[in-house]
Amino acid sequence: MAADWREQAELQKANNKKAPAESSEKPLATIPPPSLGYLRRVSSPPPQDSASVALIRQDLVKAQQERADLQARLEKASQDLDSLKTKARQDTKRLAQATANVNQLTLKLRDRDEELKGKTKLVENVQDENVTLTLQLNLAEQQQEKLKKENKELVDRWMAKKGKEADRMNDESKFR
Repeated sequence: MAADWREQAELQKANNKKAPAESSEKPLATIPPPSLGYLRRVSSPPPQDSASVALIRQDLVKAQQERADLQARLEKASQDLDSLKTKARQDTKRLAQATANVNQLTLKLRDRDEELKGKTKLVENVQDENVTLTLQLNLAEQQQEKLKKENKELVDRWMAKKGKEADRMNDESKFR
């Protein structure tokens, strides 16, 4: 249908380009200059054979049907375009909201990552301090054991010394 319509349009353009003297067709109606203000006289078209009139009418009906079909398609396409534009605006808004949400979540994620890094460093510091304190505690316990042992040895030596002194004093007091 579209090819027929285009062909007819091209033929009409070609006919319009021809000079009126070159045209073999007679005009359908002649319009005399206006005579009574807004009323004009129109003469009837010259008689033509019925076959060409029927063909012209068929072409006219076909062209009107094609025009109606094209008009319906145009209206449908316009409605589709409007709905697609509306959907595109909505999608653009949703995309902008989603982008803003992604940016916000990215910032939160970055903050959480920094917070986790800080907490990880803090945990490492606490663990290092715990290891250091454990070593110090072990050293202090070893020192304590050493001092207890040393103290016991000193007490034992002192007790032995005092025992010997007591024994000596006892021995001296018996002889006197």
